[in-house]
Amino acid sequence: MITKTYPVFPHLQNTIFQDCDSNGLLFFDIETTGLSPRSSSLYLIGAVSCQDSDWTLTQWFAESAAEEPAVLNAFLSYAGHFSQIVHFNGDRFDLPYLAEKCQAYHRVNTLSALVSRDLYRMIHPLKPLLNLSSMKLKSLEEYLGVHREDRFSGGDLIKVYLNYVAFPSEEALQTLLLHNLEDITGMLSILPLLSYLPIIGGTFRASDCEICADSLIIRTWLPYLLPRPLSYRNSLFYLTASKNRLSFQVKGVRKPLKHFFADYKNYYYLPTEDTAVHKSVAAFVAKEYREPAKASNCYNKKAGFYLPQTEELFQPVFKEAYEDSLSYFPCTDSFMQNREALQEYTVHLLSSIK
Repeated sequence: MITKTYPVFPHLQNTIFQDCDSNGLLFFDIETTGLSPRSSSLYLIGAVSCQDSDWTLTQWFAESAAEEPAVLNAFLSYAGHFSQIVHFNGDRFDLPYLAEKCQAYHRVNTLSALVSRDLYRMIHPLKPLLNLSSMKLKSLEEYLGVHREDRFSGGDLIKVYLNYVAFPSEEALQTLLLHNLEDITGMLSILPLLSYLPIIGGTFRASDCEICADSLIIRTWLPYLLPRPLSYRNSLFYLTASKNRLSFQVKGVRKPLKHFFADYKNYYYLPTEDTAVHKSVAAFVAKEYREPAKASNCYNKKAGFYLPQTEELFQPVFKEAYEDSLSYFPCTDSFMQNREALQEYTVHLLSSIK
């Protein structure tokens, strides 16, 4: 078994890991000759950890299939000193693969006692917001401007490893080690993407707002600095973010909208005035100027400046037509001065991102 160590310099600042105990974190990735642990072998494990502020990448490499247990044992022993294990899509592949190898070799799976943090699952909800074309690790690296020296995939290297076992060479060894090293350093390089999570999680802080023409601008503070500026637009709002500032521009409506009454059977509709009135009031209106209200015409109209909402979150609710799914609410001074309401509204807007 070959063991290699290298110094690395991850940056956890401005990510959800910045307040974690660095000494308790273990980042790792494995290389295998196939997807099934029963018909393939584990030949390389790489791991990054911190001790006394110094970060180290360690690799355990099996020079033949016979050294697979030694690689597994070395990693299990090493991992026993940590509390959290961090990986990319490891919940689906790496951890189940290692668990089955532990079972095959009658080893205690010490990894099961660690808190699992899957970066793939953590970042995946950001895909529509960041307009990510793919969730592959290399694609995420490229989004942040990180480019690799290694040009192989894990599948490409299976043949390289099998050739190495038959005919060992330094060139093949370096090719295999480099791929694993860049998988792990690539995983570390995408950690800044986690700084966007407070946007979709709503864990930012509304600061102020203003009306510009027919739009409401809401400004907020983010808890982390973003690695690159962001813009996103849908039918409800336009979002921009840079550093630790996040801004929403919401297109409002300046025209009379309709407030519908649910108990329409207690109302009359007055066609000439295009409004509904309660029966107690309609009793004073001549019969030829009134008709029993229906759900679709039981409304009052009111002019104002309105903001859109996909659910009836803020009251009173207004619509353009009864059958519309999109509703509106008045943008009042009290709403604009209420930071909690602004916060609630921005979180509501973000829920429309698909």
